[in-house]
Amino acid sequence: MLKLQFKDQRQPAFWVAEKLYSIGSDSNNHLVLPDDGIAPLQARLITTADKIFLKDNNSPSGCFVNGQRITQKEILPGDEIRLGPVAFDVLPPNDAPDPGNNPADPWRLVASGSWLAGQSYEIPPEGTVVLGRSNQCDIVIPGTHLSRRHVELRVQGGSLRVKDLGSVNGTYLNDRPVTDALAHGGDQLRLDVYTFKVVSPSGDRERTRLRATSTVNRPPEPRPKKPLDDKPRRWKTRPTSPGNRQEPTYQERRQELWLWLVVLAAAMLLIGGFYWV
Repeated sequence: MLKLQFKDQRQPAFWVAEKLYSIGSDSNNHLVLPDDGIAPLQARLITTADKIFLKDNNSPSGCFVNGQRITQKEILPGDEIRLGPVAFDVLPPNDAPDPGNNPADPWRLVASGSWLAGQSYEIPPEGTVVLGRSNQCDIVIPGTHLSRRHVELRVQGGSLRVKDLGSVNGTYLNDRPVTDALAHGGDQLRLDVYTFKVVSPSGDRERTRLRATSTVNRPPEPRPKKPLDDKPRRWKTRPTSPGNRQEPTYQERRQELWLWLVVLAAAMLLIGGFYWV
């Protein structure tokens, strides 16, 4: 994931969790920028393998990386992005939470859709958190699709317990309706139209460590060589091959021809004797 910070500090730094993340003034974008000079679809952030690219959507005000206008460019920590009048800083890794190294890192819900895209909500290690549209909830999201008290979240061991509180539009974990279930790092939690990625304190880092110990890139082990055989080899050939045929000599061919002539003459005499009789 990528973490961006508004230059004008209009809101806290936010995570880009989607592989295809749209930015523009239209309300259907992941990140909505209502500023003047922002096109309905200004740009996209595209994640490919381990790289993230900023791609301009032919916007009139343009997209800039470190002061240079681009059509598509890989962005790296420390870069400055400007979309029309709005500027962002790409935070370096040491400014982003480092799961796995800090035991105090909390569980988080990172919004990955609608107008909440990029917002991060922490789940404390103790106690319960209620999410809903009521001002009495611990996490308040003023969306008409949410119930006043929609869902209860609580850290339980190495999992996050998700308990629906009788919501009207339901709670879904990995697109399956749930009433009381355990979520793990990387799962998708959906509350009607609002989608969140569940981020555990060690989820992404543990997956990276497992990939690092994979045997995919290891060189193949050498095969043991067969011991050399000192015995002479005997080559097998077909009976019709020239090596297995013995050509007759001239004398043998001549004797064979005379034999056929004698047989032919005897046959003619025999046939003639029957004719005269």
